[in-house]
Amino acid sequence: MAPKFFTLNGIMRGKTGWALLLGMLLSAGSLSAQNLTVKSGTVLTVQPGTTLYQGGDLVLDGETDASTLNNQGTLIIKGNLTNNNTSDNSLGNGTVSFQGTTPQTISGPNVFGTLEINNAEGVSLTGSYDNKVATGLTLTSGRLTLGSNNLLILSGGVISGTPSNSAMVVATGTGELRKQFASTGSFTFPVGDATNSAEYSPLTLTFNSGTFPADNYIGVTLKNEPYNTSLYTGSYLNRYWVLNNYATAPITGFSCDASFTYTTADITGTESELYCTKVAPDPVVTYDAANTTSNLLIASGLSSFSTFTGTKGGLTATLYAWLEGPYNTTNNNMNTTLNSLLPLTQPYNVAPWNYPGTESVTTMPADVVDWVLVSLRVATDAASATSSTQKSVVAALLKSDGSIVSTTGGNLVFYNVAVPAGSSLFPVIKHRNHLGIMANGNAAKTNGIHTYDFRNAANKAYPGDGTGFKLMETGAYGLFSGDATGDGTIQTGDKGRWVSNFNQTGYLVGGADFNLDGDVQTGDKGKWVTNFNKDTTIPN
Repeated sequence: MAPKFFTLNGIMRGKTGWALLLGMLLSAGSLSAQNLTVKSGTVLTVQPGTTLYQGGDLVLDGETDASTLNNQGTLIIKGNLTNNNTSDNSLGNGTVSFQGTTPQTISGPNVFGTLEINNAEGVSLTGSYDNKVATGLTLTSGRLTLGSNNLLILSGGVISGTPSNSAMVVATGTGELRKQFASTGSFTFPVGDATNSAEYSPLTLTFNSGTFPADNYIGVTLKNEPYNTSLYTGSYLNRYWVLNNYATAPITGFSCDASFTYTTADITGTESELYCTKVAPDPVVTYDAANTTSNLLIASGLSSFSTFTGTKGGLTATLYAWLEGPYNTTNNNMNTTLNSLLPLTQPYNVAPWNYPGTESVTTMPADVVDWVLVSLRVATDAASATSSTQKSVVAALLKSDGSIVSTTGGNLVFYNVAVPAGSSLFPVIKHRNHLGIMANGNAAKTNGIHTYDFRNAANKAYPGDGTGFKLMETGAYGLFSGDATGDGTIQTGDKGRWVSNFNQTGYLVGGADFNLDGDVQTGDKGKWVTNFNKDTTIPN
């Protein structure tokens, strides 16, 4: 028997009568309405196997009491859906399909069974409430734009349809596409942008282990723009993804593999130079090189989530070193006598260093000894780590305990550097009147942070035979003091600086205050005398 069509124009009232009448009508076939408002206290039921064709807007009033849509079949909406209820409102286990021919909107605290987007003109979430999907999100045609609203796919929910540039979730606003995980497994977030031209750039998470609280979710947004071109230069992606592990009920103790799909149009520079990089918050971590065949960024073994993009690389490091000049054998640390005279802006912007960085502090922390210049070299071994392998340089603060920190007091962050498989990372420490040193071994990565401690063994400085270090007391090694000219050797020219600086006080960038007490005296000449003819062991 052919389906029966009924037309309702106007307002539905009453709990029992209308629910019973509509239940009878909808079990018979399809019901068509232009605009329909379901008033407070009313239940609109779509029976299993039944299709309700809603030609106009559908409003769940909810003014004084909940109005309910109990959809157990299929509801096709050509207009907008407005749900004025104020708390999570289940629309039933059936399918709600948006099939308009002009842009449509969804508002209110809707909990869909299956939500289908089948409107080439697109559907947008509006209002001040989040939406949820219990069974599935079907992307048939058109884009679902989140704007400032969140859409949560519950643990049993799946994605179906054929996501693409023209059938995806646009998550470039503050609203997240969220997925709840019941256990280990994979899920692909079908996200992209429509900033200029529409571009589909999904990401896939595969949880290999973890603890999954009942209310967990991972939320995703993205931007069709570079993450930060003042930090990452040369080769990078004009796209980044932000992943949020819900703080109230986070997934914990997990190991997760992630892959991010970018488009050819996203590439600035050379694609083969790109690495998957966790750029914020610290620690900055570089993962695999980009899969240029599939346009994929891959990060394996994640234990936390944040912001990811493609760059030439970046990393976070924790480094330690002693300077001979201010070292205090009584306290086993370095004196901070010069602290009040230290410049607030890095001092290495002059010859011979000519470092152009703009690092500065508003006030100098009390435990800082001086500024140092830190660079990174990447090579297969220390002997091969010549100046041509240098990747990144920063000016940093050396504290009295030997730790080297950023101007914010945290770990050092380096940009545009990666450590490919088979290579190692060799930090280099330079100071304005001490001989520089380079690590003799790899600054290994643990929990995303590269660490190297120069302080406690003669073989820590290249070439590993103790010649690159000054033994200051048992178990304490530091940079040789006495290189006032910064040319990597302690010779008569450095004594000449001492002569010209004698009795001078203050902070002397290329000066002979070799013990860093702010006063050039005979004690500084003593440092030069004991270290005369010493040369830096950093490979050229």
